[in-house]
Amino acid sequence: MTDLEKKVLESAQGERRLNPDEQRKYLGTFAERLVLSILLADAEKRAVFEDFDAILADLKANYDECFLKISPKLSLNSQMLYMKKAQEADLPATIVDEDSCQSPFGLLAHTNKAEHLENTDIKYLYPQLFAKEKQENPQKRSLWQKWFSKD
Repeated sequence: MTDLEKKVLESAQGERRLNPDEQRKYLGTFAERLVLSILLADAEKRAVFEDFDAILADLKANYDECFLKISPKLSLNSQMLYMKKAQEADLPATIVDEDSCQSPFGLLAHTNKAEHLENTDIKYLYPQLFAKEKQENPQKRSLWQKWFSKD
């Protein structure tokens, strides 16, 4: 068989990896392996940037072997910052660039075995990061709220 015939036959059979839709969503890994997930919008926040070293240290302390997956949808500056922080923490990091990837996540930390954590969202695991952000940005009242409020 020629290489072309072999490629056509492989393409007709579909992908060879197990559960490809789940792997596309979770940047090449499985949901049961996740220990931390950060959405794209949250990954760009300053509070996450500043405390990411502490988060990585916490992950290394709690799990034997941990890996970081970075979405290509993050800004280039953010990608490099997270790669550098992972390298300083001695954590393997990869920028996952898959053609049909439609992941809502900016960063994923996972292990090489199933952990089966119920909630891996950073807002759930590290709520103090987002509490600081709410305190720093007080809600501004509109002109109508100022005029018609009872206080």
